Formats: sequence, C-alpha cells, structure tokens
Amino acid sequence: MRVREDSELASELRSRLAHGSGRRAISVTDLLGPRPAFWRRHAPPVPPEPARREAMERGRAWHLRLEAAFSREGQTEVRIRRGGVSARIDLLSDVPVEIKTGASPLGPDPSGLRPEWLEQVAMYCALLRRPTGRCVYVARPEAGPAGVRAFDIGFRDLDRLSSEIADREGALRDALGAGRSDGLPRCSWFGRGCEFQAAGVCDCTGAEAPGTTGIPSDVASITARPDLESRWSEAVAAVPAGAVSGKVARFRDLVYPRRTYFESLGPPEPETRPAPGFGPPDLYDRLVEALESGPAGEVADVAANGEGPEEEVVGWKGRPFLLRSSRAWSRAKPEEIGRRFPQYVLELGFRCAAAGRSDGAIVVGYERAESDRDRLQVLDVRFDSTEPWRAIWGDRASALAAARASSSPAGLPACPEWMYATCPYRGACACGDPETRSQR
Repeated sequence: MRVREDSELASELRSRLAHGSGRRAISVTDLLGPRPAFWRRHAPPVPPEPARREAMERGRAWHLRLEAAFSREGQTEVRIRRGGVSARIDLLSDVPVEIKTGASPLGPDPSGLRPEWLEQVAMYCALLRRPTGRCVYVARPEAGPAGVRAFDIGFRDLDRLSSEIADREGALRDALGAGRSDGLPRCSWFGRGCEFQAAGVCDCTGAEAPGTTGIPSDVASITARPDLESRWSEAVAAVPAGAVSGKVARFRDLVYPRRTYFESLGPPEPETRPAPGFGPPDLYDRLVEALESGPAGEVADVAANGEGPEEEVVGWKGRPFLLRSSRAWSRAKPEEIGRRFPQYVLELGFRCAAAGRSDGAIVVGYERAESDRDRLQVLDVRFDSTEPWRAIWGDRASALAAARASSSPAGLPACPEWMYATCPYRGACACGDPETRSQR
C-alpha cells in the first residue's frame, strides 16, 4: 500500500471551505415535503411498522437493480450542493433524471405524472441551470413485465424556479430555527400513512393552509421518449433479481462487526436528551458541502461488482473515497495512516475491492485544528491488490452471519479500544479485556 498527501486536491477543498454557505443542508426532498422534514428533525425517531419496513426493504432491493440497469446511461446517485440546498440525482446523463417506481404500470401519456415528480425534476434543473430534465417511471415486477415510461420535461424560467426553491428553503429554515411548524404548508401525507401522524408525535391537523407553487405552470413541454423506453425496458429486464437479504448492509458493518451484531438485536436504552436543533454545521457537514459544491457529477456512485455490501460505493472525481472527521490532536503523516487510523484504511480497502479499483482517497477533517489550513487532509491511497480486502470482508461477513445464527458474538473481533468508553452496548458485550481488542 502506498499513501501520499494530495496537496492539490486539499487546496481545492480548502478554497471551497472558505466560500461555503455556513448553513446545514436542506435537501430537495425536504423542500417537497417541508412538514415531514421538520418532524424528522424535531420528533423522536419513529420506527417503521413491520409492513412498512418490509416494503422499504423490497423498494431498496428494487432500487439497487435499477441502479445497475441504468449505470451505463450516465452517472448514478449524483450528489450536488448549491448554497444551502443539496440534491441526490438518480441519474445524470444528457439531462438530470429522476427515476420513480410503482406497483401499477403508467400509461403512455403524461397525465399520470404526479405534480411532486414535476417539482422534483424542476428543482434539479434549477440547481444545475439546465432547462430540460427527465422523469422515468418503472413498474415493479409484481405488476407484470417491468414497463418503463420516460418523459422529457422542459421549463420556461430557471430564475423563477430558483426563487421558488429559495422561498421554500427560507420557510423551512425559519420553522426549524423557531421550533414551530405552524408556518409550513399542509402536509400532503396527512391521512395517507404519515408515520409521524400515526405515532402521534406531530401537531398537524390537516387544516393548515396548502402550499402555493407556480412550478407546474413553469412546465413548457412534456415529451414522451419511446426511443429510450424500449432500450431501458430491456436493460431493467436483463438485470438479475438477486437476493439482498442476508448480505451485509454497510461497509461499516465489516469494519466493526461486533458492534453491528449488537445493533441488530435492537437499539440500546434511549438517552434522555433534548431534540437536536438546527444550528450551524459542524466540520463534517462543511466538508460534505465542499465536496458536493463542485461540478455536477464530481461526487457520484462508482459502479460496484455486486459482491460486497448493499451500500453503494461513492466516488469523488471517479474513484472511491472516504470522508471522516477526527478529534486527534495532530495530523497523521502518510506513512502513519495505517497505524493511527487503521479503520479508515480498512473501510477504503473494502470500498475499492467492491468497485474493482486499486486506488482511492481518504479525506480527513481535524476538529481540533485552529484554522482551515490545518483542518483538512487529503490522502491518495493505492493498494498493491484488493484481494486481501475481499478475503477479509468474506471472512467477516461469514463470521457475522454465524454470530447471528448462534446468538453469540464470541467469534467476532472486538471493537477498537477507543470505541469502548462511549459504546452503548458495552455492558451486554463485555468485550472487556483491552488485550483482546483489535485496532482493526
């Protein structure tokens, strides 16, 4: 393994840090449903009902299939940040593309397109300053053969769309700052399965004023794309269904399999503390903004081989990367990274192996540094081979499955010593003896 400082990329990110918005991100999804976005931040976590959880699992598996099917059409899961608004675009090809799924086939005319779908595509176009976007609808297999419908949507006035985004962002930020939702428009999910209403944690009545938007009137044209539909229908049908159940969900699960085992048994006793506010961003948030505020497509998923965890491999400038913040008192020298932060190297190795790449990057933010010049480090990492990482993830995935089957974590490596003091499972785990703990 060879590690070196990438001073050029670090300098680029420092410049972006200096010009950051200084605000926590509001996502396009938040702006489509501001009341649910408010309660996601101000209400205790609401576990989904079993039926909803199962539906979410099916949807996640279907989404993974679609990402594989469309990966040759452009970049998938593109992250962008413009000012205080972030977006995650399903596909960026010749235009930004939003992919929707449903249980029922969609007809060949645009009447089946929902207003919120048009709004989402409009926001992507405004953020990217592109007058045309695309909405693709894919019927799930239970509805029959996977039918695809594609529509190009043109917009008249990107400046007016940007103004609409700014108005919605301002209203939501005001509500979050005041801790009150009464200035937000009626929730479109009220009485339609809203998890916050079902849990009784929101104060919505359904009588709130509806939101006003001119986005649908900004639609200049909607054009069906049968030329794309036939090709994409074949691509979706050609992707094997695959079974995601039983696979490791996250790369982090392979780095800390013992912690993952206890997390799968259920959450620890909840801590008594006030709900988090919506204050200024921390260093990690600022680094995310710096990374995502570059050119569209700079941060996007890297095609993976499908053998690793379900989690996507995110790339920066085309190669896998890892972003972490540290409270270490001093920066790590490149040759020290494997000793001081072995967990970073381990996770990046897993991600590179899943993507079939021998090179990647680690971006580290040092929270104790006094200035941004010393606060940021970019390390270029090149592995001689990714086969050792593939072997380690196979061994750990098998050990984790065996631990769950036997209800015993005895065969799992202990977590690093630095995690023990704040681990909520340390009483049940009793990994205890510091000599048995691994830094990897």
